[in-house]
Amino acid sequence: MFVQMQAFGKVERDPELVVTKGGIPFTEFPLAINTKRCVQDITVRLTCQVWGDQAETIQRSVTKGAMLFVQGHFTPHQYTTENGKQGLSLEVNVERFSFAGGSKPQGNGSGDDEACPIMDKTSLLSVEN
Repeated sequence: MFVQMQAFGKVERDPELVVTKGGIPFTEFPLAINTKRCVQDITVRLTCQVWGDQAETIQRSVTKGAMLFVQGHFTPHQYTTENGKQGLSLEVNVERFSFAGGSKPQGNGSGDDEACPIMDKTSLLSVEN
């Protein structure tokens, strides 16, 4: 199954660049998406994973607190905690990203230099099959 995801949120930690044994740059960072469920405010946390040249761009230009719009393949992973409880990790393999909410540095990594204007004051979390 192929699931494409778009999300807008706040970066919770500076991305750190790692280079695989095969020489491929990789980084990951948590993205917090604030939204509402019925009348309750909730925060959904995604683990964003980025590969190649785009990983290097993100590591250089994204810092904790930046507002980002990300798009990519979504994968949920179930796991069991040490005390036997079930958990769910939400991961997105970022294919495109752009800065929003005034946190845009020089480049945005998606090939164009436009911030995501529709994302300035709203939170977005959408999943498509």
